[in-house]
Amino acid sequence: MNDRNGRLSRWAAVAAAGVLAVGLVGCSSGTDSADGERTVDLQGVETTIPDHADRIISIHNASTQPLIEAGGADRIIAALEMPAAMVPPANRAAFEAIPDKIELNTPAESLAAMSPDLIVTFDSNEPGNNEEMTKIAPVAVMQISGPGRADWQGRSQAAGEILGSTDKVDDLRSALTERQETIKKTYADVLAANTVTVLDSYETGNLYASGTKSMVGDLFGQAGVRFAPSVSGDGTRPESNPGEFEASTERLGDYLDADIIFVGSNYDGQYNQLQKDLLANPLLAARSASVQPLGLLTISSYAQANYMLDQLEKALKAARDEK
Repeated sequence: MNDRNGRLSRWAAVAAAGVLAVGLVGCSSGTDSADGERTVDLQGVETTIPDHADRIISIHNASTQPLIEAGGADRIIAALEMPAAMVPPANRAAFEAIPDKIELNTPAESLAAMSPDLIVTFDSNEPGNNEEMTKIAPVAVMQISGPGRADWQGRSQAAGEILGSTDKVDDLRSALTERQETIKKTYADVLAANTVTVLDSYETGNLYASGTKSMVGDLFGQAGVRFAPSVSGDGTRPESNPGEFEASTERLGDYLDADIIFVGSNYDGQYNQLQKDLLANPLLAARSASVQPLGLLTISSYAQANYMLDQLEKALKAARDEK
């Protein structure tokens, strides 16, 4: 997972039609189909899949994390390998307990040898890969590109449908909304006095700034955060990455008009070399007291969203203490 536009964690733009699954256990909005099957609407796609999948392979982190927090960790037999520090702390133990880890392009015959009863993949997978998987087991496709890219809560809801645990996902959504409202009220004075921007780097010499209309912007905006003027617009590529601005690091100064600055990191608060290079830029180094790590900037789960809110609260407390 290296460069921004080539790596799959950035969810680049080739969409494929897909299906998603649901189990019978717990609450679900699906309707019974033929024996042993169920039809559900997931991220706007009606699909029919097995009633109850107990041997799930998850091809992408964007499905693994939602499946874990929707209660399905013990039903995942294999998942895409991820360094521990790239998994939100709240989901880390469950992720590490998944029996097998796979590479992104694990051959179909290797997947077949695991005898899955459902494979959860993603729409921007390499052409033909998802079709090959349908020869092994029913396939559920998470939408992570194009209009579906920012729909991380839709993917979480889809995980609930897969597992038959939409009530659990609803509880996660309600708790997040309540927490955002609490932050908005608790830190109203700090939020009124400070603006925010979020920076990252995925290629040498380039920077990426996330603002009001980005995934982070939506999460933070509902907690009362105001973003800096430089990142309040549509972004460089609004059709695919709304609210995200791409620029040369020579233009870093254009994106430092915020009082509080977050920089992408892993979930242990550590930076990769590109992020370290960004932080070492004299313009940003001079602002070190107001810079905080934020984790991965493409949201995959409620665990991740809450980690980001943890970091936000730390920054707001620090800003209040500096008064």
